[in-house]
Parts: sequence; C-alpha cells; structure tokens
Amino acid sequence: MNEYASLIGEKVVLEISGKRLLPGRLIDVGSDIVVLLYQLRYLYIPFAHVHNLKADVSSGEGSESGSQAEEPSIGLLVDQLNVAKIMQEAKGLFVEIYVSGNKSIHGYLNGVMNDYFTLYSPIHGTIYVALSHMKWLIPYPTSHVPYARSTGTAPMGQTQPSLAKNFEGTLKKEEGKMAVIDLSGASERIAVIKGVAGGIINVIDADGNSTLLNIAHVKTMVVPK
Repeated sequence: MNEYASLIGEKVVLEISGKRLLPGRLIDVGSDIVVLLYQLRYLYIPFAHVHNLKADVSSGEGSESGSQAEEPSIGLLVDQLNVAKIMQEAKGLFVEIYVSGNKSIHGYLNGVMNDYFTLYSPIHGTIYVALSHMKWLIPYPTSHVPYARSTGTAPMGQTQPSLAKNFEGTLKKEEGKMAVIDLSGASERIAVIKGVAGGIINVIDADGNSTLLNIAHVKTMVVPK
C-alpha cells in the first residue's frame, strides 16, 4: 500500500508543483492520485504534482476550516481510485481545474482522451487541457448553478469538436487557425498555428514572427470560433 495511505483521515499539508501549500484532511489515496478535503472542497491531485505530504501539527482547529466555499464540492466514488476513473466519473459535471498561475479554470468536463481533456467554459468556449499539467480537479454537485445563471445543466447545444486521441493530434487538426496558448496574453501565445510535427508547434504571431513551442510544455489551447 502507498505510504500516503497511512495518513488517511489525518490533517496534512501537501505541497504541489509551483511550491503551493495545501492544508486539509487526507480523504483517500489511489494508485496515482490523492483526495484532499480543503475548505469544503474535494481536490483530486495527481501524484505527479505532489512534491511532499506531511502531518499538519500546527493546524489547531482544523486546516480544512476557515474561509469556506459557498457550496461544498462533491466526492466522487469509484472503485480502484485513479486519475483515469476520476476523469470519466466527472464527465458532464461543472468542475474547477488548476493548471498554473494564480487562477483556476472553470467549465463543464466533456471529452476525456488519452493525454488531454476538454472543458466547455462559458467564458472561453472549448478549452483543450493537457492532462499532465492538471494540478487538481474539483467537481461541483449537479445542483451547482455556475455564475448564478438560470440553469446549472451542461450546455448541450454546444457543438463538441472532433477530437484526436492525443493532444498533439488535436493541435494538428487546428493547423491554420488562430489559437490562444495557455490562456496567455503574451503576443507569441496568441497566434496562428502554422504547423505541428515531432512534438513541436510552430505559431505565427500578429507581427509575422515564428515561435517554435515544445508541446510538452503547452498546458491549454483555445481556438476561438
């Protein structure tokens, strides 16, 4: 059994990629994922981004208390807990994911492929997300109403793009189109996809400059419709 499992039910502090510390209660441990209760939110965190985990000896009343979410998120129930099964279980739900920076991304989890998945965001439309860069996932209850709109159900009228099996294949399908890479405002990250091959994406910015990006470091992509 994984050594993390010895701390299930205990208050812990977990450090993830980006030197971010998350105090909470360790709820479960799977083959490649841990579940942390943090401020009434169930965070599903892949092992790949867990740098260390230790008992929280200074938490006082409980590190999962404090400023709490307006509505608790939900704990997904699966046999043999792992990333792949959690992603499948969360399909169709409104979720929060954290990739990098100081902001999370919210949307409906739609397609789940080999090494990436898609979110439908009311703000950005369809977002392609490389699974290897997902630091955590928080699933909301089906009763949750995003942005206090009149309905909390997934926008079924939204056309799901044709998806390739892997992330590079999907980037290649979007050749010739304008894209926003990593939801960034940097000029070289708002560009036309000129070509995709051998793990490299060639993008052309507004000034006509070419930048070769290593796909392994591309976290998200939006192709405006």
